[in-house]
Amino acid sequence: METHAVRPLDPPDASGVAAFWTKHRTAITRTAAVVVFLLVWEGAVRFGGVSPLFLSSPSAVTLRLIKVFADGSIWPSLLATANVAAWGAFLSIIVGVPVGVLMGRSALVRDTLEPFIMGMSSAPIVAFLPLLIIWLGIGPTSKIALVFIGSVFVMIVNTETGVRQIDYRLIETARSFTATEFDILIKIVAPAALPFMIAGVRLAIARVLIMVVVAEFYAATVGIGYLIFQAGSQYDTTLVFVGVVILAGTGVIANAGLRALERRIAPWMHNVGGP
Repeated sequence: METHAVRPLDPPDASGVAAFWTKHRTAITRTAAVVVFLLVWEGAVRFGGVSPLFLSSPSAVTLRLIKVFADGSIWPSLLATANVAAWGAFLSIIVGVPVGVLMGRSALVRDTLEPFIMGMSSAPIVAFLPLLIIWLGIGPTSKIALVFIGSVFVMIVNTETGVRQIDYRLIETARSFTATEFDILIKIVAPAALPFMIAGVRLAIARVLIMVVVAEFYAATVGIGYLIFQAGSQYDTTLVFVGVVILAGTGVIANAGLRALERRIAPWMHNVGGP
């Protein structure tokens, strides 16, 4: 009767594990960090003696978030905030990009506008809200104007920076081959400044969310900012966190979408083999 030796199990493929870690390192690290943070937060509320009046738990916030979406009570506020934020962001892009390009391409325009741009970008934009309400009323127009003012200067500065960093020798070479100013703008200036423009949009999104919430604190009867303000006045900590989570989630999703767009339309800005 033949006997067969038991074959030992093959050791795990270390190279496969390393390749998996290299490929998914960012996702794994970020997921682990978020999970640990949420567990610590939940434990602090449940077992750390923290009163729910001061700090709601992630589980309570999640259940309340599901509830407000399921019963539809969040939709009017969400749509009102999305309308103001979208219009403010859209106007800041279609105004900020051309102005930034002009400032980057023309020393005369840059010298003329730069004092105003720097002054306005450094000013406390929220202080303009009372004036905007007086001028435009308490409707969505005043809130859109505040969002626009709060975000357009980020777009202008980033676009100007992107245009000014272009190697001038490329432009001179294009001109030597009889390229028109329009050709230079489309084929040299726009591709080179595109990553800076997208970075400006990413920064502007954060300003948009901040400005729309501030505007809805004081000049609205509906919206996520108004919801947070009312929940805070009623000591409803869980609903406050629901509004914050919605805004934070919007910012994260928008930032991820813009990063994906940048990788697609400006792949030369990303070193695939880098860390």
